[in-house]
Amino acid sequence: MQPTASRFSRLVELAKESSSDKRRELLREVTDVFLGAAPECSETEKSYFGDIIGKVSIGMDVAVRKQLAIRLADNPDAPHALMHQLASDENEIAREVLSRSPVLKDADLLSIVETKNQDKLGAIARRRSVPEAVSEALVEHGDDKVVCELVSNAGAKVSRQTFSRVVERSETSPLLQAPLVKRNDLPVDMLNDMFTFVKADLRAKVQEKIAATPPDVLEQALKDAQREVMADIKQMRDADRKAMVFVGEMVQQRKLNEGLLVQLTRTNRPTELIHAFARLAEVDVKTVRRLFTARNVEGVAIICRAMRFERGTFSTIALSILGNHGNATQNVHEVLELYEQVTTEAAQRVMRFWRIRREVVDQSGKY
Repeated sequence: MQPTASRFSRLVELAKESSSDKRRELLREVTDVFLGAAPECSETEKSYFGDIIGKVSIGMDVAVRKQLAIRLADNPDAPHALMHQLASDENEIAREVLSRSPVLKDADLLSIVETKNQDKLGAIARRRSVPEAVSEALVEHGDDKVVCELVSNAGAKVSRQTFSRVVERSETSPLLQAPLVKRNDLPVDMLNDMFTFVKADLRAKVQEKIAATPPDVLEQALKDAQREVMADIKQMRDADRKAMVFVGEMVQQRKLNEGLLVQLTRTNRPTELIHAFARLAEVDVKTVRRLFTARNVEGVAIICRAMRFERGTFSTIALSILGNHGNATQNVHEVLELYEQVTTEAAQRVMRFWRIRREVVDQSGKY
């Protein structure tokens, strides 16, 4: 719809006025003309309209610019340069465009992410569709609130590498754990890893999802886990190397047993305990460290049940992990009850993932 002669004349007259009211009216009129004509406009014509609207809107108050952003946010014919201008505006204005505009390109979104403005990053994370490259940038530059918005968005595409970073980050950020567990595209091996540090209610959901995973998907997840472990092996602290030597000596002396685990627990040698526990249980050190750090006694119970450790061995280690958290007498009863509740089937299902990680460690010759 092109402007009539009378309307065109009015636009010319409004353009001559300098008062804020007249400028606001001009902006509204030009925007109305554009919205009516947009479907039939060429790219050049859209660009002209965008230049005019963009120049007229500069200097307008926030409420006016926000209204403009709201009117254009969902329009697929909106001028690209104008939408980029609005996306770069103040947060209150930009979030309308960043969260909804189909006109913005990946490059536009990435340039906004580079500003590290967390309000704007959050708006991008809520878009109906977020491509992998943008998701990766959001995880790199966004705070936990932004990343939570991203992983809560089913329309966000997330690569395996980016998922790995978010899972690692979730170890110290409970805010990220629930939305991660809910994601249907979270790699199964990473979901299984999360069992080592999430809270009890989420651990139950993790087990349910793994139990419902088709066998072929599980097999692929195990292969993916092997590659992840190889990368972990390359990073090792000096304290871990010494603990590995100690455990190796215990193996040669045939002293690697439950008694040693209890001794290391009581003499407060956590690094040696982690390595000895991992070696005896045939799982990898990273998994055991995660369990201990998160005070995940359920995970420890799974390993102890799978290894048929004595209840006393389990309770000694579990209570040491819990430390001063809660009533000591109550903790004894709770951990022993938990030990009895763990089924062999559940233990073996979880242990399969942990042991495939250990197999990779063994094959690398690093242990």
